[in-house]
Amino acid sequence: MEVYKTVILAIAAYFIGSISFSYIFSKKLTGKDIRNLKVKNSGAFNVFLTVGPLVGIIVGLLDACKTLLIILIAQACGLDIVHSIVAASFGIIGHCFPVYYNFYGGKGAGSVIGILIYFIPVELLICMIPAAMIGFMIHRPGTTPVFFILFSPIAAYLSRKPAILINSLIYITLLTAILNAIIYLTKRDRKVFAE
Repeated sequence: MEVYKTVILAIAAYFIGSISFSYIFSKKLTGKDIRNLKVKNSGAFNVFLTVGPLVGIIVGLLDACKTLLIILIAQACGLDIVHSIVAASFGIIGHCFPVYYNFYGGKGAGSVIGILIYFIPVELLICMIPAAMIGFMIHRPGTTPVFFILFSPIAAYLSRKPAILINSLIYITLLTAILNAIIYLTKRDRKVFAE
């Protein structure tokens, strides 16, 4: 029964994850396709840079809510940690490769946050500090999500979270890395979209 629930939630997560708040907000406020601006993806950080900090933060929170919603539904349906995170992970895939926008989306950080907020909220906040420091030290603040996602399983391990959660967070880290490798290797950021 858990498998059926997970599959249904995973499908829902993909379609929910495919909703690009970055595209919607930037199009409404600037009339431009966010995928043609600055870092050329539909991520909250790009909205932060091109539309404004407040809108970027709102978009980031909405992106996090996409996977958080799936986690909450999964938990309400009685799914365990693994099945909940696997289902929600399809929201990350949807965010990166949204069916509604020709499969050109963001890089998944906002969607990952939705999962981390539920399972390791305190550890996430702690991870943000060194991640932001590294991002600014290398003069690339946009890489901050890379580091807090990478640090999250370590933080979970150090705070003695269950092994099943740590392994699930490692899965999320690897999934995000693979999705971003595909994005990088396909040179997606060079495509220009008609306004």
